[in-house]
Amino acid sequence: MPLENQALKTIRRFGMLGPGERVIVAVSGGADSVALLLCLHRLAARLRISVTAAHLNHRLRGAESNGDEKFVRGLCAGRGIDLVVESVNVKAMAAASKQNLEETAREVRYDFLRRAAGSVGAGRIAVGHTLNDQAETFLMRLFRGSGTTGLSGIHPVVDGIIVRPLCETGRVEILRYLKSLKVRHREDSSNRDLELIRNRLRKKWIPLLAREFNPRLVETLSREAELARETSDFLERVSRAEYERLRAPVRCGFSLPALGINNLHPLMSKLVLRHALREVCGSLRGFTMRHVESVLRLCETGQSGKAAQLPEGVTAVRRFKNVVVLRDRPEAGPEYQYRLRLPGRCRIPEAEMEIVAKNGDAEGGTWLHCPPEKSSSHREMRSLSSEGQHNQVPFSPSFAWLDRDMLPKTLVVRSRRPGDRYGGAGHRKVKKMLIDARIDLHARSTLPVVAAGYAVVWIPGFKPARQYAARRGTAHPLVLEGHWWQSPFKKLNRQE
Repeated sequence: MPLENQALKTIRRFGMLGPGERVIVAVSGGADSVALLLCLHRLAARLRISVTAAHLNHRLRGAESNGDEKFVRGLCAGRGIDLVVESVNVKAMAAASKQNLEETAREVRYDFLRRAAGSVGAGRIAVGHTLNDQAETFLMRLFRGSGTTGLSGIHPVVDGIIVRPLCETGRVEILRYLKSLKVRHREDSSNRDLELIRNRLRKKWIPLLAREFNPRLVETLSREAELARETSDFLERVSRAEYERLRAPVRCGFSLPALGINNLHPLMSKLVLRHALREVCGSLRGFTMRHVESVLRLCETGQSGKAAQLPEGVTAVRRFKNVVVLRDRPEAGPEYQYRLRLPGRCRIPEAEMEIVAKNGDAEGGTWLHCPPEKSSSHREMRSLSSEGQHNQVPFSPSFAWLDRDMLPKTLVVRSRRPGDRYGGAGHRKVKKMLIDARIDLHARSTLPVVAAGYAVVWIPGFKPARQYAARRGTAHPLVLEGHWWQSPFKKLNRQE
């Protein structure tokens, strides 16, 4: 069928799926996701891939959400497609974390998809974004104000994991495909709410612009997004090379020659400064072009000692012939990431420790009776074990008892990242948790986190995140053991 031929071209063009690959397909019940699932299921033999569906019930629309879940279950059962389902009260999670509902829903969705992929051994997650989604995203970002990176829109492949086989297929073709297969789909009632900007674009403005100016508007906007993406990729490489040429490390930041920045093309100078801010801060979240321009003004003026205060505790200072970008709070330690097989071991030089993963019944005996390690003081133990109270094994700062069935085949041991949450989207922020436990700034900068996808599973010194923790009666327990090269309580100092 035409849609399947187009999907094949897209998959091959961007190297989305390879022979022997298992892919998780996100299925909401809407037309796009249903078409994606059926397309990949029908192409599975030709591509030599295995397909598993995944559905998340956000419980945002009551009976309608439950109806979506029932529909997806029936769709998969009728075709013999394996399905992973989870139900989450996203509204309650957003309220608890005081986070935007739409942002929480997105975080929860991708956290679920990554966990579902891990549970079935899938290396790819396929989502149903289309040519129309690309056009809508391009216009939304254009109207709000965005640079080349923002206008590049929805990328076909993200992090080598998330793939979008229908990103070059239009919605008309999708509806025609479902009709030819005589397959129904679900309509989300929220898509009719014209208070939402994307719905107004979809229902009113794009049809009007197509009618009055360009009947192939969707294809044109999508092509513009692709050109923006290619331009952004090229500029990223070139500006990164310029940044590496100019930068010099200093304590808690980087120094750049003011004259070197001024001699660059205006666009290149802004991109170089963005690299500096990203490297010092870990991300550009909270930064705008106004902040970049304030640093540029320091390069243009010759007044030593003049400074610009920036988000996330970052300061830019003119020091004679240089502009120095510094982080006021020395929280950003070296970035690192290692793989931890289950079972297996992982050495983390940056944290001066090693983490060993063993099956719960290793070395004989029953896993529930391993005594907790003694800490240097009861008060320290209490502060480090304050994360949740649940029915699991006795607490020890150097051990985490986990439920193997809730984990992927491998975990990641890495440095902290902005926005990390203990247990995943909607849960407590790791940064706040460490502050509340009064872990000092130096220890925070190197403290390792054990993660599954976006979710933090365990931080040595704390109890494991509740949804991954083993409880009495867990069928397949796994123990993580932290071995410090020095005492853990020297690494996790409390500020008195």
